[in-house]
Amino acid sequence: MVDAHCHLDLYKDPAHVVAEAEANKVYTIAVTNAPSVFRHTQALVEGTRYARPAVGLHPELVHTHGHQLDMLRVFLKETRYVGEIGLDYSTTVHTIRQAQREALSQILTWCAEYKDKILTLHSRKAAADTIAAVGKDYPGKVILHWFSGNVKELEQAVSHGMYFSINTAMVNSMKGCALISHIPAERVLTETDGPFIKLLSNPAKPSNIDQVLHGLAKNWQISFEEAREKVLTNFRKIIELKDQ
Repeated sequence: MVDAHCHLDLYKDPAHVVAEAEANKVYTIAVTNAPSVFRHTQALVEGTRYARPAVGLHPELVHTHGHQLDMLRVFLKETRYVGEIGLDYSTTVHTIRQAQREALSQILTWCAEYKDKILTLHSRKAAADTIAAVGKDYPGKVILHWFSGNVKELEQAVSHGMYFSINTAMVNSMKGCALISHIPAERVLTETDGPFIKLLSNPAKPSNIDQVLHGLAKNWQISFEEAREKVLTNFRKIIELKDQ
């Protein structure tokens, strides 16, 4: 199975969560909210078969952690995975939004130099600008995490070759299911966004990814096994088997 967006470093017992993911064979992209925690996350997944560390700078932290951009650039040499990055227009402060756009532009420029980076992007209330920042010919793989834009923006992202990681909050909501119905199945991945998403009051973990797959199977009107194989096939295309 696949968890394309999980904050492993933020669980109370991350080592246990990693062990569970390994036991359940869940390919997990361990995103980080700031470059300064990359080393910690890297250590958490060291020696694992299924987990990979990502270096990121969450858009909501750009105004407080923007000085760590140079650190992010250094860590790009050590991982193909970049996230969580993106834009968040929950804030209406113009200067903060501008700082987010500048940081994202810089990160995208650096990543483009490598041509094989796998990016997981946040785009809350900023889907159009996030998609435009990446553009249609980006030399890497782009995953829109927990996408909540409109259908027109979704179709634009699809035309640009982007992927979408789906979580339980999406498969359990009418809006989320409506959006999923517009995403080509070959562009769908699964995620938990744990520990932020809760399942029965407990943080969602990679080992719970089967619940997302059940939701997708229902939406697609196929079996659980078929849904799991679709997502795994999509993920293999993204990583091009380099991490196997």
